[in-house]
Amino acid sequence: MSEWQVSLMFQDSKSNKFWRARCLGANLEVNFGRIGSQGQTQAKRYDSPEDAARELEKQAREKYKKGYVDGDGGPSAATAAPAPAVPASATPAASQCALVLTLGDRRLELRLSVEGNALHTHGIEQYPDASAAEAAFAQVRAALEAEGYRPQ
Repeated sequence: MSEWQVSLMFQDSKSNKFWRARCLGANLEVNFGRIGSQGQTQAKRYDSPEDAARELEKQAREKYKKGYVDGDGGPSAATAAPAPAVPASATPAASQCALVLTLGDRRLELRLSVEGNALHTHGIEQYPDASAAEAAFAQVRAALEAEGYRPQ
């Protein structure tokens, strides 16, 4: 399962690309590019969460008409954990943000949002290859379990 509300791919003899989108409150975030790349991300704020959702649906319909099919293909398709669902009544932009840090071959993306009395955090750490990501996963999991966290 992807963290994106819509994840599409288009592949033919000339193209190998992905397009994905999600609404975060009244913001629509779209990430697109060549499969295997980070792609580029664009965000736009709408007057309401409903307007952002309508725009997401409109853009997705246009992609389907162009021949896109369901599938991820984005840079974090194999390693990303699903993001928490953002309800239509999500908080205003001041209570949510996305922060990115690049350290050599690693890219860290942290999304923060407030919903009622809960702070949601969603982090994605991208490595140069799957084996480096697996090694980091094992190290972080072991450290958290040593601190008392338990799998559910």
